Amino acid sequence: MSKTDKELAIDVAIAVINAHPATKVALSSGGSTEVYGLDLKSINNIIQSVHKTLQSLPEEKH
Repeated sequence: MSKTDKELAIDVAIAVINAHPATKVALSSGGSTEVYGLDLKSINNIIQSVHKTLQSLPEEKH
């Protein structure tokens, strides 16, 4: 069974998240903090953009 456009959009977002992991950054005070590669707004934009693109593609004929 094939995936829906929504499921494919989520799969793409997960791949992008995995490609941009959190990293530790040294602070001038001597400590460190984690900085995340993507914020929630960016992830939401990815999902919406991919879903919209998939919806605009013509249907495959088998």
